[in-house]
Amino acid sequence: MIKDIVTAVFSYIGTTTDYFVVLLLLFGKYQSRKETKPVIIGAYIGNALLVLVSLAIALLLQQVPAEWLLGLLGLIPIYMGIKSYLSDEDEGDEIEERLNNIQPTSILKDVILITFAACGADNMALYIPYFTTVSVTTLPIIFAIFIVILTVVIYSAYKFVSVPMVKKFFDRQGDLIQMIVYVVLGLYVLIEAGSIQHLSLIHISEPT
Repeated sequence: MIKDIVTAVFSYIGTTTDYFVVLLLLFGKYQSRKETKPVIIGAYIGNALLVLVSLAIALLLQQVPAEWLLGLLGLIPIYMGIKSYLSDEDEGDEIEERLNNIQPTSILKDVILITFAACGADNMALYIPYFTTVSVTTLPIIFAIFIVILTVVIYSAYKFVSVPMVKKFFDRQGDLIQMIVYVVLGLYVLIEAGSIQHLSLIHISEPT
């Protein structure tokens, strides 16, 4: 149980590094109480949908009989983390372009869409392999942890939106933090499912 809790905390913090910058941009644009409310609600809904979609896919994949084969999904977050770190693309510029097209009457909908656009592929690449390693009984605790961390991230972004140094730090170090978390979680999935051990045994048993 403790292992599942620590892993849940570690994994969700890793997926919120980029999203923190997205929230800073959103709160920078929408600063009145009337505007920040749909931003906050949209953040919760967007992240909830990402988690639920990932969980549904993971539950389907759990029907794969060989657990070690399922564990190979751990290669996906490793690949995504390294790719994101080495990429020259600036997600901040892309989000700012999307913000310029948001209408005041559609903030909630657009925040949900931005959440999917900015975090969908990366987050699901981590969530799906991770959810294949946990039992259904621990899901309520994991969801509670996700909600608490997301709440802290939203509140922090709202408070630090006027501090340029914070955004600069996450712009520079966010991809590195994300890569470390994704690689570590990917290796965890590979080890937890016995994929590395299984492939090692196959290699050892091969005739020379």
